[in-house]
Amino acid sequence: MCPCLHSGIWGSFPIIAGDCITMSCLQNQIILFLCLVLMVGISSGDHLVSSFSGRPTSGHAPLTVTFTDVSSGDPTGWAWYFGDENYTGSEWKELSGNAPWDTRYGHAAVAMPDGSIVLTGGGPGYKNDVWISLDGGTTWTVQNESSGWPGREFHSAVVLPDGSIVLMGGYNGTYLRDVWRSVDKGVTWTLQAAGAPWAARAKHSSVALPDGSILLMGGFDGTSPKNDVWRSTDKGRTWTQQTSRAGWSARYGLAGVVLPDGCIAVIGGRTSSGYSREMWLSPDQGMTWTNPPLGNFISLYPRGYHSAVALPDGSILVAGGENTGKTVKDMVRIARKTRAWSVERYEIPLAVGRYCHAGVILPDGGLVLMGGTNDTAMKSDAWHFETASPIRDPIHEYREEGAYSVTLQVLGSGGYNTSTRQDLITVYPPLSPPAVTGIEPDTGENGTAFIVVNLSGTNFDTMNPPSVKLTRAGLPDILAENVSVHSPSQLTCTISPFGHEAGQRDVIVTNPDGKSGVLPGGFTLTQQPPVADFTARPQSGTAPLAVEFSDTSTGVPSSWTWDFGDGTSGSGKNPLHTYTLPGTYTVTLTVRNGGGSSTITHPDCISVTAVRPPIIGVFSPASMMHGKTVNVAIIGNNFQKGATVRLDQGTATIPVTVTAIIPPSKITGVVSVPASARGRWSLAIRNPDGGECVRANAIIIT
Repeated sequence: MCPCLHSGIWGSFPIIAGDCITMSCLQNQIILFLCLVLMVGISSGDHLVSSFSGRPTSGHAPLTVTFTDVSSGDPTGWAWYFGDENYTGSEWKELSGNAPWDTRYGHAAVAMPDGSIVLTGGGPGYKNDVWISLDGGTTWTVQNESSGWPGREFHSAVVLPDGSIVLMGGYNGTYLRDVWRSVDKGVTWTLQAAGAPWAARAKHSSVALPDGSILLMGGFDGTSPKNDVWRSTDKGRTWTQQTSRAGWSARYGLAGVVLPDGCIAVIGGRTSSGYSREMWLSPDQGMTWTNPPLGNFISLYPRGYHSAVALPDGSILVAGGENTGKTVKDMVRIARKTRAWSVERYEIPLAVGRYCHAGVILPDGGLVLMGGTNDTAMKSDAWHFETASPIRDPIHEYREEGAYSVTLQVLGSGGYNTSTRQDLITVYPPLSPPAVTGIEPDTGENGTAFIVVNLSGTNFDTMNPPSVKLTRAGLPDILAENVSVHSPSQLTCTISPFGHEAGQRDVIVTNPDGKSGVLPGGFTLTQQPPVADFTARPQSGTAPLAVEFSDTSTGVPSSWTWDFGDGTSGSGKNPLHTYTLPGTYTVTLTVRNGGGSSTITHPDCISVTAVRPPIIGVFSPASMMHGKTVNVAIIGNNFQKGATVRLDQGTATIPVTVTAIIPPSKITGVVSVPASARGRWSLAIRNPDGGECVRANAIIIT
């Protein structure tokens, strides 16, 4: 026999398969080691109170439900369990491929209320170091390299409601029955009991109950497997035997968890007759036990040295394990459905398969597996699996008939809190697709809302109202409002077709499950004559002024004719027009459709002014002789190239030929004074932008 097996840790029970005997001495020992996994059910952070709602709560499959978190205490994280979890296709994520705590097996790990993970001891070499991860297993920091308690492997550890850690038993060449406690996440430790009354052992399982007591179950004492159960109500200092012989057969390498209702579950393990696939439950702190039937029982492959965690929804996840020297490469979910337990099996990646590892469930629903061994090597890695939805207000689709309980666990800086609503969601068998046979009325004007007093057909959903719409290819849908289902064959609704184009439309009724019925061309939308109106922006400014006109007509016009008031016109629904000259402009819009036409005029709608009108300062000559040609010079300001000059007397005008413009201050020109001209004349200058200046009676012609 391999010298490593003379220690007697496995007693007289042969476990290694014949084809494994050629492995090294250490590998032979590793194959046999127990994995302890703990589920921490502490709910701390008194300010957090989980609460939620779901709408709708009943309907035909597939049923889409919107959940809303209404928890108090400002949670920062959420873990939702919808009652129909299916982990097929879910991904495992490697957090750390080579953690600093090195390869090990037979260690114990616990999840703290704040989501940190504390890992203790393990083999090979009977370690007594303690490590912590504050980020869910990605990075690790040593808390204590030598923690004061003797190094060991195959011990157990639990977290109590006060946040302290209690460590029990194990093996280090000798079977142990001491108990140690840490109140600072494993930095320092205090001996609670040097020799507990239970037989020294390893490969056992321990759990912390909601009342703060601890249960220790099963294990191996060097001679035989155990099926006794012990309880401590004072953090491990003293112990009382709950039963000397539990209902389940004596075993080691078992996994125990506490369900949210306080019931204790023990799964699997190694017995004197082989590997177990049983689950045993105790409702009374380990005194009595029952073995409930498991649906699809065959999926729970016999195993030992596996991990198990209880989820907030009351289901159990069993991961990995060993059977006859071979790794069991799966994860099994055990859940209560319709008052009975059932088993679902999921394959896991080869790299995740292991036994003699540690596993914890974090407050956010993350399952973390750490270390252990498989058929070929020990491990120092950590893997994460998301068991819950982390979305604050998720939308979930139920595809199967049944009643579903929903659980929400909320997280905050001080801990977490959980609430479950039993049978919140009821899903009924699927409906056949609806059929639409008629609609009353079957016509309506596109400018008036109307009530459909009878939309007839079959298979209308009476639990959750269907949607109703009028459709036509290439046009926007018209959605009905106030849908009310009176029977599977009749519903009423309101349709508001304002602004929609006239013509025939299909009537479509769609149940919440997405199935639809169509009445082709069932409704005719008639055309309401338009009523013209428009807005303009801006309505005043300096030339050149760009104005955006916007049609606000009702009745769905199909054409638009614009008169901008400056001698130009346009078309189009929302034209942009530029006014180049100062002035006040009246704008007219005429709209048309199949129902008629309408015209509206906005007098003095647009006011345009010059940027800077010209200014006449001095000019010469101030008097002229009739019948003569006279040179003219004007000094002033704001003269623009292209400006014109003239002499005005009433309706009579004498043009001045501009010979030169020196902007902005000087204009020269020549004027031919008619022989008939006499008296006082005004001098006028007009810029190209429409700005004008007039010096009245400034020139005398003799």
